[in-house]
Amino acid sequence: MNKQMTAGEYYEHGLVLKRVQMFNQAIGDFRRSALDPDYTGKAHVQIALCLNSAGRYEEAVMAFRQGLATRTFSAEEERHILYHMGQTLESLGRYEECLEVYTWIRKEDPGFGDLVQRMKHLRADGSGPVPSAQGSWQTWVDEVCVRGQQLKPQMVAALEQARHWLSGQADGLKSRHLLERQRASSPAAEGQPVSQVFRSKRQSQPTSRDRTIESRRHPRVPVRLRSHFSSKGREVAGDGELRDLSPMGCRVRSIVAVLVGADLECCIFPQEAANPFIIDGATVRWTSPQEFGLAFTNIRPGVQRQISQLCRTQAA
Repeated sequence: MNKQMTAGEYYEHGLVLKRVQMFNQAIGDFRRSALDPDYTGKAHVQIALCLNSAGRYEEAVMAFRQGLATRTFSAEEERHILYHMGQTLESLGRYEECLEVYTWIRKEDPGFGDLVQRMKHLRADGSGPVPSAQGSWQTWVDEVCVRGQQLKPQMVAALEQARHWLSGQADGLKSRHLLERQRASSPAAEGQPVSQVFRSKRQSQPTSRDRTIESRRHPRVPVRLRSHFSSKGREVAGDGELRDLSPMGCRVRSIVAVLVGADLECCIFPQEAANPFIIDGATVRWTSPQEFGLAFTNIRPGVQRQISQLCRTQAA
């Protein structure tokens, strides 16, 4: 990360990481931005939301309290933040504290959201169905802390990348499920021994010759960049170091094992850029101990241009 980044840039970068569910990395950036008094309150709220999404509820409650203690929010903003803290207390089973929070919110705003249903639920010792939270409130809290902030053009582009990345997850899962069903019903697979099925899969995997041809078409530049990768369903996820890079692929060194043919999503963190390059689809072409090669199979033109520029800079 560039040491010259301002608190605002750390905060904006944290928002991007949070939107692509890289919560630990986002928390690090929010903590850096919290050192600036202008960002302390809203940074702690964002930390709390990340911790909550990661299932670290006790820490999330503490972060919510730290944010509220700064007294930098409007009355309306405080009510929404308290509502989220109340939901976190519900998750912990701390119903008495949760009721205190909800009671205070209702005193200030009797018609606030679904508080009546939630309070009835809690007073019934938590029995019965839990009322559903208002889906728009999470979005509201995300926006509360960036009101009045003028996002940089590259930041807007990064957020747009993140939006496409997340929306593509559902489509990817549906496509994979359909493909698996088609393979299962394929006549060629019926009656075929399991060993032959696996043998045919191995034969379809790219060979070292294929990799050589790919490398000749797209020469890779030696780099050392931080990266994060994950499968569509996040069954596999981890951090790695990019060693080679081209506009159409890269070599990654990581202790996390992946399988040839696996489809991953990848974030590349340039040393001098505030925002990661988000590759929506990358297929594992080969593996070796603690290394694997990726071919970018789904990459937006704007991101590809950024990577091309980075490669030219590194090669110069």
